Formats: sequence, C-alpha cells, structure tokens
Amino acid sequence: MKIDRKKSLFFCFSLSIAGGIILSFAFPPFDRWPFAFFALVPLLYAASGNSAKNFLFGTAYGFFFYIFSFFWLYNVAGPVYFLLALYLSLFWGLFLYLVFALPEKGRIFTAAFVFFLLEIIVSNLLTGFPWILLGLSQWRNTAVLKIAGLSGIYGISFLVVLANFFIFYSFGKRHLLSWLAAAAVIAAAFFLPDSVSYGKTYKAGTLSVMVVQPNISSAENRSIYSDLHNIGLLTIENLKDRKPDIVIWPESIFPDDIGAEPEIMEGLKALTEEREIALILGTFTSDGGDFYNSALFVEGGKIRVYRKNHLVPYGEFILGGRLLIIRSIFKKIAGYMPDEKPGSELVVFSVKGARIAPLICFENIFPEMTRSFVREGAEVFAVITNDSWFGRSAGPYQHFAHNALRAAESGRYFVQCSITGISGIVSPCGVIESVAEKNGEKLFVEGVLLHDIPLIQGKTPYAQAGDIPLFILSLIFTGAALCRRK
Repeated sequence: MKIDRKKSLFFCFSLSIAGGIILSFAFPPFDRWPFAFFALVPLLYAASGNSAKNFLFGTAYGFFFYIFSFFWLYNVAGPVYFLLALYLSLFWGLFLYLVFALPEKGRIFTAAFVFFLLEIIVSNLLTGFPWILLGLSQWRNTAVLKIAGLSGIYGISFLVVLANFFIFYSFGKRHLLSWLAAAAVIAAAFFLPDSVSYGKTYKAGTLSVMVVQPNISSAENRSIYSDLHNIGLLTIENLKDRKPDIVIWPESIFPDDIGAEPEIMEGLKALTEEREIALILGTFTSDGGDFYNSALFVEGGKIRVYRKNHLVPYGEFILGGRLLIIRSIFKKIAGYMPDEKPGSELVVFSVKGARIAPLICFENIFPEMTRSFVREGAEVFAVITNDSWFGRSAGPYQHFAHNALRAAESGRYFVQCSITGISGIVSPCGVIESVAEKNGEKLFVEGVLLHDIPLIQGKTPYAQAGDIPLFILSLIFTGAALCRRK
C-alpha cells in the first residue's frame, strides 16, 4: 500500500500522532492489548517511500506514545520527562526510516527484525530503559504471553510488529509470500503448546510467603523509626494465627544505613527467632563510605545482603556525572545529588532449602537480570519496591505488569511487595494469583497476603538461550535485506 502523494504533511503527522495515542491504550492501566496489533497501521500509511520524512513521522508517533504513557513521570520529574519521551521517540523515527529505506521485498519480516534490534539497543544503551517495550502490551494476553518462555519480551514485540505489517499489507496484492509466512508465524504463536514455552521446568516443593504492604507514602514527613515500628506491629498482628516460612517487607522500609543501627538489627533477629520465620526487607547499607540500596535477609543470626545492581539513572546516580556541567545542571533542576553505588554480585537467599532471588525497584524490567538469577539457582523471585512517588497514576500498574513478562520468561513465580501498592503474586503463566487490595483499590491501602508459592526448578528455552537465537536471525535477515537490490 502506498500513500497518496497528494496527502499533506499535516495529514501524515496527524495519522502518526493518532497512532501513537492509540498504542498507549494497549498498555497499563488501560490494558486494551488488541490495540497493539493495529496501532502501527496509521503510521505505516503515513510513511512516504524512501524519504527522510519517515524519520519525522516515526518520531512524532513515538513522542506522543511516550508522552501519554509516561505522563505519571510528571509527578516525579516535572516537564523534564519530555526529554525522556523525545529520546525514546528517536528510535521510532529510526525504525520507520530504516524499514522504508531498505528494499521492499520481505519488508513484513524485515520490519519485525529491525524493531527487535532497536529494542535491544534501547534496553542497553546508556544503562538501558526497557520500561515499556512493545511486548509489555500483551501482559494480559495469556495466549501470546507464553511466547516469552521461548523468545522473551522481545519475541512478543517481534510478533506485534509482524501482525501490524501483516494487516497493513492485507489490503494489497504485493508481498504475498511474506504475507502467508507471517500468517503462519502469527497462527503458530497463538497456538504454541505450553510444553514448548515452559521447557524443562518442574515444581520442587512450596514456600509459604507473607507479603506486607504497610501503605506508607514517601511524600509524608515522618520518622523512619516509626515506619519500621508500624510495619512490625502489622506483621505481628497477622502472625497470630498464621505461620509463613518468610515475610517480605517493601523497599526503603528503613531508608537509612541499617548497619549503623545495632538495636534495630537485634530487634529483627529477635522477631525472626521468636516467630520462627525469615524476613526480607528493603533498606540501605554502606561499605567504605559507599551507600547501597539493599535487600536485607534476616533469619535469627543469619544475615545476608543483596545490593541493588541496576540503579535508576538520575534517581540513584547521575549518568555522565563525571562531567561538572551535567552535575551542575542536575543539581540546579533537582536540588539534590544522588550518589548511590551499584552492587557487583547477585545474591540468592535461602530459607528451608528454597532459593529466593531478590529484585529491587525497577530491576524487574530487565530480562537479563532474571535470567542471571535463574542461572544462580533461583526458584522464586521477590520484588521489593517503593512506588509511592508515582501517586495514583499509571506508574505502579506499568511496573507491576513487568512481573508477568519476567515470570513467563523464567518459568518462576514472582512476588512483589510494594510500600503503597501494587503488591501481588504472579504465576509462571503470567497470571495474577493474588493481589493486595481493599474495596477494589490496590494503591494506598494497607494489605497482607499469605500464599503458598510453588518452587520451580529447570529452565525455559529463553532462560537457557536468551536473545541470541532471535538476534542471530535478525542480523542475517537485515544483512540480507541490505545486500538485496530493490
């Protein structure tokens, strides 16, 4: 299908902007996942052959998609979030330009492979920000979600792009062979047998887990000691007639160096000994003057610490902070200078033989972290987070949705404990099995979950091979397209 050259730039930009807005509704909190399968069609209709204008159309599409999807960031970063939207939208511009600059033959598949490569770059460049990859739109679509166990979230993004080009070229008689091949791939993806996706994973026991959501907002001015005291009382109250193996408290429940508080440490040891439980909580630790966002594991006298490996740029450290001009600009805008250090190793906690992998805050958006923990023997994941900064916005919903993708990719249960919500449990199928809520509200409510979590061993195909197979195919296919004459 070719666009009528008489159509104005205004019309083409309008199509691009409308398509970007439509795509935003495929993601949390709206979750209209079918929209993702046709939201790119207006953009493709706006494209104008091998033209530099395509870069502008793609950038406009991406910019309005991110402006709507990331509006919740305004609560945290103010208008600076426009810069993030602009940065990410450049990849959409590059995508549209490359797809229509490459030879037209095989474009349906070329587009999907190019998009895959660009998402890999977005996920790794400048520490990476794979917060809202295209595949996340399908987190509620269990028929497609199982593909993650085979090819990860990037494979789902590949499928969504393929479907959009399939629909776009359904209106013409060209690309018949590619069109039929795409139809076969899409049909196979929807009817993929579970055994293929989940590989050789199997249940190896259960672990009784209690998740405590205390509903403590970081925006409130209160004593850091009172927060710990209050969540302790809430926990003890719910332990009266229950006996879990482990209790999980959220990120930053004690937002200071807990190693400098021996009385608190002794209190935590006593609590776990008296109640015969283990405890994971979010706090900070220090070493040689360096400060770390940490997950602390306590079981009587047994203490282990995991230090957050993947820090939030400009939230926990300054990207490019070695340059004085960047530090000066950031301090002038934000009024403070984050200087936390990243941890250097993965630490798997063990309780009653069960191996628990801790993830802090947005570490659950990185597929490679999950895969690395699985290689370390993780049988279940515990995500501790403080999303109170995002308020009652789309942010906590988008963050929680990533657990479904990571669960499907790894074949493991994911347990998220948030300070104000969302706290919940997601199965390896990507299905929410339990969530803390009150009167239908998941945010800014107090809640406690008690759940027997199946422990999973073995590896899915994605946990074993990662993105290498699709990456190799992408290089081969796009390389062939570059060598092909138009």
